[in-house]
Formats: sequence, C-alpha cells, structure tokens
Amino acid sequence: MSKNVDVKRAKILDVAKRRFAHFGMTKTTMAEIAKDLSFSKALLYYYFPDKHSLYTAVLEHVVNEMINKVEAYIPSASGVEEILLYAVESRMSIMRDNYNLFEYSSSQFIQNPGEMGKNIGPYFERIRDQYSRILKKGVDNKEIKVDDFNETAELLLFSLMGMRVGILSKDLNDCLFPTPDEFDLILTKQQKMVKIFLRGLRHS
Repeated sequence: MSKNVDVKRAKILDVAKRRFAHFGMTKTTMAEIAKDLSFSKALLYYYFPDKHSLYTAVLEHVVNEMINKVEAYIPSASGVEEILLYAVESRMSIMRDNYNLFEYSSSQFIQNPGEMGKNIGPYFERIRDQYSRILKKGVDNKEIKVDDFNETAELLLFSLMGMRVGILSKDLNDCLFPTPDEFDLILTKQQKMVKIFLRGLRHS
C-alpha cells in the first residue's frame, strides 16, 4: 500500500469516526462521509466496499488509539498500579467520546453474537496481550508475583467487564453498554477492582 493510499485511508477513518461517534452507525450514510471528505462516493467505495466494512475498520482504529495511548504512558509511569489505573481511565474516556460507535457494536453483539464476536474477539486479545505485558513489567520491577501472564490478564479483564455488567441498571438482556450517566460510576468501581486485584498479586 502506497504512502498516499495510507494517508487517504487514515483520513477516511478519522472523518468516519467523528460521524459515527456523533450520529451513530444507522443514521450515517456513505454519501455523507464522502461529502465530509470532499471525495466522490466511488473513491470512498474504492477503499471500503460498504458501510459495515468501514465501521469495522473505524472500530479497529479506535481500539488502536486505546492501546497506543496506554503504550505511550507506560515508560513514564511509576508502577504497575498507575499503569493499569490509567489504562482503565483512558479506555473509559475513549468509549465515552465515541459513545455511539461502541453502543452500536454492543447492540449488534446482542442481535448477532457470532458475527460480532469475529470482529470483537481480536480486539479483546490485543488488550489482553497489553495487560499481560503490563503485569510482566510489574513482575520485573518486583511489585507483584504472577504465574501465568495471559491467564491473569484475562481474569483481570473479565473482572472489569463483569463489574460493568453488574452495575448497569438496564434490563439484563440489554446490558452490554452503559448509558452516558453510568460511566463515572463504572470507572470508580473498576479502579477499586484494579487495586483489589493487584493487592492479591503483591509479594507477601
């Protein structure tokens, strides 16, 4: 892929992300995105054959933003707890800023878990791998003791996800994504969960 193509693709993802985040997936059309870009619809379809493929690419783009933001923070952090608390806070902030984007993915997961699982699964694995590396840093610094990095990272992520589902006040058949008013409460509880989780990994 040429540098020019990379630049155009990045521009499309950035513009589409803003529109999806503001208006949502169902209320956004490819024609509107092309107009925002000052592109022809034909050029937009050259890069992305349909709105679903563009949405999936935007979701991946935002997950990359989450991961890269934490990676950039790691070298300056004082310890594993600070890194994990930042990871939880920055992830929640990005989800809040892109509310309609993530809310749609959650609703689609409820309607078609198999298909959405194919898209969401690799993102979970990448975040798990990042958490695993963060835990290893904590072990290298002799802050914590971990026997299996990937398994422990998964347990932490599942704990955080379970905390979110447990707090949500909506019907349990539609509880994968919080309302805007629930973000602060969920973040506070997840931060406490990180501290409790790490306490169990501390050297005795």
